[in-house]
Amino acid sequence: MAPNRFLDDLLRELKAGAYRPGAIGRFGAALWRRSRSNATNRPDLRRELRLVAIIGLLPALLAGAAMIAEGISPPAALLAPTLAWLVLCAWVQVELGLVRHPTTDAPSPAIGPANVLSLYRGWAAVPIVVIGVSIDRPTVLAVALGVSAALTDLVDGTIAVRLGHESRLGRLLDPVFDSFLFSAIAFDLSRWGLLPWWVAVLVAVRYFAVVIGGIVLLFVLGRSLPVQHTPWGQRSTLAIAVTLGLTMASRYAAIPSVVLLAAYGVAVVFMVLALAGILRRASTGAGSAPA
Repeated sequence: MAPNRFLDDLLRELKAGAYRPGAIGRFGAALWRRSRSNATNRPDLRRELRLVAIIGLLPALLAGAAMIAEGISPPAALLAPTLAWLVLCAWVQVELGLVRHPTTDAPSPAIGPANVLSLYRGWAAVPIVVIGVSIDRPTVLAVALGVSAALTDLVDGTIAVRLGHESRLGRLLDPVFDSFLFSAIAFDLSRWGLLPWWVAVLVAVRYFAVVIGGIVLLFVLGRSLPVQHTPWGQRSTLAIAVTLGLTMASRYAAIPSVVLLAAYGVAVVFMVLALAGILRRASTGAGSAPA
């Protein structure tokens, strides 16, 4: 992915300013001005995002109604999914400048359905957690949200390529929303007594280590870090998805314990290998953030 020269310049200035409050303030102000400029220069993206935000309120409200039917208090059921969707759309509004091709840096034609699917994946984590905290068993809505959101991770990249909608924005959203979703599902399964707590912790560490570590490296190195999927990262995500799916299925079908243990073992090995690869790249100062 091509370097983000604007961000790189700001990061170098921030590093030169020793991360003092004044330097941080100038850094934030410059990012905000650039965000407003990008939004002003691409009214087509603003209109598209506004439409996405409005249309997305319908499934958020329907999810809230389903949560009420499952026994969750109306304020939490209605507010959490709706606010989560609006907050995520507001984040994309700030990041409209990243709707550019990751290699050529040319403006991408649209936010596109692939990024909307990624948004859905991140959004689904919120009602999933609310259900897990409020109800002591899996529900139809929790299963439906988990399965549908996980499936978006299989198709969003292909859709972006086929439609010519590849963008820096998609490269940013994908690992962040994977972190939200799979950690939320693992949390629920652990709380319901279906998944060992230590597996849930490892799932969260595997994803958030990438996100948090990437942010730290961004400031330590003083330059942008192109997100790059790695073979072990992709394998670990697949292994995690299969493991969580089998664990959920064990609530409804008699899945042999040896199958579940084997799935846990494979997922753990793949997660360790993915994290080892991330640490190895970080220690050698490699120019990309693995996902």
